[in-house]
Amino acid sequence: MLYHPQTKGRFAASADCMLRTLGSLFPLFLSMGILLLGGGLLGTLLAVRMGVEGLRPEVIGLVMACYSVGFVIATLTSTRIIQKVGHIRCFAAFAAIAACAALVHGLHVDPWLWAAMRITFGFAVAGLYMVTESWLNDQTPREYRGQVLGVYVIVTSVALGSGQFLLNVWDVSGYQLFSLAAILMAAALVPVALARVSSPEIRVTRGVGLRGLYRISPMAMGTAFGAGLSNGGFFALGPVFAVAMGFSTNDVASFMGSAILGGLLLQYLIGRLSDRFDRRKMIMVVTTLVALVSLVIASVQQPSLPLIIGLAVFWGGLNFTVYALGLALAHDFMEPDQRVPASATLLLVHGVGMILGPLLLSMMMSAMGSQALFLGFAIIGVSIAVYGWHRDRVGDNISVADQEAYRAVPQVVTSTPLTPVLEADPEDVQMEFDFDTDVASADADPAEDGLA
Repeated sequence: MLYHPQTKGRFAASADCMLRTLGSLFPLFLSMGILLLGGGLLGTLLAVRMGVEGLRPEVIGLVMACYSVGFVIATLTSTRIIQKVGHIRCFAAFAAIAACAALVHGLHVDPWLWAAMRITFGFAVAGLYMVTESWLNDQTPREYRGQVLGVYVIVTSVALGSGQFLLNVWDVSGYQLFSLAAILMAAALVPVALARVSSPEIRVTRGVGLRGLYRISPMAMGTAFGAGLSNGGFFALGPVFAVAMGFSTNDVASFMGSAILGGLLLQYLIGRLSDRFDRRKMIMVVTTLVALVSLVIASVQQPSLPLIIGLAVFWGGLNFTVYALGLALAHDFMEPDQRVPASATLLLVHGVGMILGPLLLSMMMSAMGSQALFLGFAIIGVSIAVYGWHRDRVGDNISVADQEAYRAVPQVVTSTPLTPVLEADPEDVQMEFDFDTDVASADADPAEDGLA
């Protein structure tokens, strides 16, 4: 294909501007990557350590669910903190709190103490995500937001998945791994603290309550809640399931890391399909496939590590796209000025699911054995699919041509994908990972948009 010299120049200018944007955000990406290495390690370490200490599955589920309690509290309160203090100071404060919580875990094994620290840690991590994503919104030109979010998803997913393998550095029964997690979280302060960037201004948009969100899209609300049940249950109890299957510490890390990285591998394919076909039906198909793979894993009697890891990759690739599909479905029915506040409310619903998931699934595991974890995931997947079938019959429909572009969302450490709840500009919607970007937009002259 031949290109006009002027077109080549525009592409070169656009690429240069994109590289400069990523370069300016590199300290923020680096800080989040280091932080999530430690966070990914800590979540799996806690579940494995409580299993080693002989705690019952329901106790483990309760302690791990406390992370989501702190996470939900942060979504309701951290906005005011960031407004008063600013992004850089808040990033430093939240990272320091997370590091302290990690260290306290290593001082004494006590479920009540660990539950309190999980609440503290969840609050700090949610605050860090809110700081980071509002910062990205402010510093990224609109036309590059999809690409920047793509980099952000890759960074968070790779860091979370890689953090699992740090479980092999020391014995899980000691204090060293807790210290390593705390060291990484403290080290995450350095790139942001030394970065020469301006702190963005926050403008809070009007809210959309639970009733308003239900009126917008009951299916999206149900999908977000169901995804919260599954995601929270997996990150809290997945290591317990792997240990019960007879896997070693190294195998547990491989199992968890494979599922997390699998969530990154299928984002593009499922996102592209959801833009080309009816979104509600895509949710039904994906959740049905999640249920089928879950049943296969639950039925394995003599576990083979390669088989389980292969299934985990496929399961994670499907399951960790469900929330993003629900978010995209909600956006299909939203007015532009509703997108940011409604996304925040959807995140709250998702967080409630993350709290309940570990509690309910741990009770199933206690009553029926470790295989009940994936049996529970199958029930959740079927429930979402059945509800989608019901809504497809009685709810409003939207043509594929009028659907919004699918938005990939990162996986929050040990719990959930996250959407921006803070926006620097009320005119901007949340960052989009548009898989079908019009070539014409790439031809736009950066100089005309004030970027040159």
